[in-house]
Amino acid sequence: IHIVKGLLTECASSVQPCFAAPDFTFNECMKLKRMYDTSESLSPLGPPRINRPAALSLSFGCNFTPEQMKSIVACANTYHLFCVSTVRMEDMEALFACKRGFQIRVNNIRHVAVLFDALLERSYIQAHWQSVLARGGFLLSKDGKRTVSATSLSSALSATRNKMTSVAYGIRKAVSKLDE
Repeated sequence: IHIVKGLLTECASSVQPCFAAPDFTFNECMKLKRMYDTSESLSPLGPPRINRPAALSLSFGCNFTPEQMKSIVACANTYHLFCVSTVRMEDMEALFACKRGFQIRVNNIRHVAVLFDALLERSYIQAHWQSVLARGGFLLSKDGKRTVSATSLSSALSATRNKMTSVAYGIRKAVSKLDE
């Protein structure tokens, strides 16, 4: 749902004709999804060509208070979301500010996906968070050898929705307390 919403809001003028076309195939649908996941230009789907603006800046559209950021850092440390001994305020501030060159290794991609999904559900961040993380290359795999893709985040999130663990529940509960 978030991918469709992102496509319709970020590329509305280009995407709507594709959905209205009489010959919009499943393969063309998957090309749209890949475009959203990777932000790469695809081969033409036919008129019109779908492109994202090259100068589109990376942003989660968030503005956390210092208290909220402390709670997010505490959640990241409590549930060992990243492969560092202690996540610092500066780390999370750099991540949410989409600081160029910032990268952090993910300990468990499913738990990180739950954090960002919970932030989205509470309207703290925008729906295109998976694309922002992937395009910015902010998250590294546990072994540090590759960046985490939007597809990996989406798959991880689907897996947690099918089987809610106590950690996922705890992360969601921590995010719900940001309103207090």
